[in-house]
Amino acid sequence: MARRGDMVVTAELSQTIRADTWNGVRVRIVSPSAGPVDANWFGFAEHRLFNEGNRAPSARDGGAELTAYNAEFMLTYDGIDADRLRDAVAAYTSAFVPAPAPEFTVAAKLGALHATARQLDHLGSINPQHLAGRAFAHAEVLREVVGEIHLGLLPLAGEWRGADSSAVELSDGLAALGTVRTALTELACGAEEAGHTGQAQLFREHARSLDAIDAEISADLAADRAAAPPPSRKTSRAGAARTANAAVAMSAPATGSVAQAAPRQHARPSR
Repeated sequence: MARRGDMVVTAELSQTIRADTWNGVRVRIVSPSAGPVDANWFGFAEHRLFNEGNRAPSARDGGAELTAYNAEFMLTYDGIDADRLRDAVAAYTSAFVPAPAPEFTVAAKLGALHATARQLDHLGSINPQHLAGRAFAHAEVLREVVGEIHLGLLPLAGEWRGADSSAVELSDGLAALGTVRTALTELACGAEEAGHTGQAQLFREHARSLDAIDAEISADLAADRAAAPPPSRKTSRAGAARTANAAVAMSAPATGSVAQAAPRQHARPSR
């Protein structure tokens, strides 16, 4: 349950016709004065909540059902990806409640930026040449900027923070970075209107830092794509053997002696 403006938003697991089996979340919008306003259901399968490797056997057919028996190994840190479900619920509730203040938008996305830094570390560990060899450097700078943003938000949002984000793809991390950059710009405009020029300058510096990080990572990604060798088409050994045998069969006489088999050759890449 949460209060959003003049509305109360409740969320609960949605049970199927089977006992102790849930396949989604039901969200209700309630007005304290007028009563229930609207309700909607968000399915686990539709929003791909459970990562494929950790899905229960009963969920691998697309049902994605949570039960009292599989919850222990499905509800793990790396077993769920709640971003799509969270975004869908946020889009739904935004039709009934005002958008959150930009400081809370920034705070809610800091977890995704931390996850982006972890993803950069991962990319650098599996391929040191990835992102022009600067994956670790990008991660370090991003963590430093996120820490400074968190300190700058303390006077406005207190210790409030969004939920820790699960692993994100780099493209999703860059999208979250853009969201934070836009919200910081809005914060800077609001601070200027209120006469807090020092605070406005700080938020603008953070926005510029994120803009620079975004530009550098995007440029390194483009350099990686440009340096990648074009895919080559190769003939498999089995395919070459079948081709040679077919050629021998076609050249054999229709009757009489059997044609001498051609010597077997190694397959070579086609040009």
